[in-house]
Amino acid sequence: MSRKIAIFPIDHQTATFARFAHLEGYEPIALLSPTLSSLVGNDLSRLDGGKKANISLHLNYQEKMMESDLIYFVESESVTNLNLYHELISYAKELNKEVILTDKLSMFLKNPEQFTQYLTPSTFKLLTIDVPIISVLAMGEKCGQPQTEFSIRKYFAEQGYQVLQIGTQEYSQLFGSLKLPSFLFDPSIDIQNKIITFNRFVYDECQKADPDVIILGVPNPIMKYNNDILNGLGVIPYVIQNAVQSDIGVVNLHCSEYTYEYFEHIMQLCKYRLNIAVKYFGISNTVASKNMDEPNKLEYLQVNTDFVKKKLKPEIGKDEYTLFSIYDEESMTQAFRKIEQELLANVSQL
Repeated sequence: MSRKIAIFPIDHQTATFARFAHLEGYEPIALLSPTLSSLVGNDLSRLDGGKKANISLHLNYQEKMMESDLIYFVESESVTNLNLYHELISYAKELNKEVILTDKLSMFLKNPEQFTQYLTPSTFKLLTIDVPIISVLAMGEKCGQPQTEFSIRKYFAEQGYQVLQIGTQEYSQLFGSLKLPSFLFDPSIDIQNKIITFNRFVYDECQKADPDVIILGVPNPIMKYNNDILNGLGVIPYVIQNAVQSDIGVVNLHCSEYTYEYFEHIMQLCKYRLNIAVKYFGISNTVASKNMDEPNKLEYLQVNTDFVKKKLKPEIGKDEYTLFSIYDEESMTQAFRKIEQELLANVSQL
């Protein structure tokens, strides 16, 4: 029997959550923030440009929360008044609903003391993880990375493989997946200890789950956009990819016109900085452009899958790089099948 889960607020990032909620028996109820009130009554696809999801967007919070079994609150830049969170969380508790807040939202609302789940290992070495790892990375913000993570998981699960997923989104845990441990984002822990501790984290979880393949979502862009937009300088991807040896790398990109030389550049960057020669590139439904008034910000335009398919020119990858639209089933399936065949080519991997 399905459980109704209300998601507040629903936006481009959490749209993936709603799209894949059925994987764990959830029936999603999508609640907009007031700033997106013009979208009330529309289909979820208006948020991410993907195919129609048959999930309506709502603003009548009280009515929809009463209908829900579980209410999931997530931080979002679309919510400009933090008091709204407090009001809705209080109302949900009055209704005796099950309430989940993301770690980041809890920090924003309550400013709790940070703590890490894993202590720094006393021995400074990396353990070998004998399971193929597919890492999903991104060149920038809002590249549709969660869509790619869950789509790859869905493909391999449908082929009969046992999948261990470690996701970039906190809601991943609601799908039987693991969320990234909080110590990765703790500034008081140095990079070496983060690398060693994350290696132990993945190793331990792999020992418990005994999967055929690991889908590893890597948060934050892999490099800075320019000197005004630093994107975290690619530090977290550096930590994660130095903690594990990935077999396959998939990089999500904004929708734009690319050249073969561009993919060569990204492959070299990933090879020598992240220890993985990337050959797969997922094109998102987001176009990024510079903000003329604020040089330290980018502007994002959501487009639909048909637009991406017209823009996409897989042939520029020649025989070395595979390009696919992250919302087009046929395009994705062809790319994921190539990934599967690449892993099967080495019997010891998959």
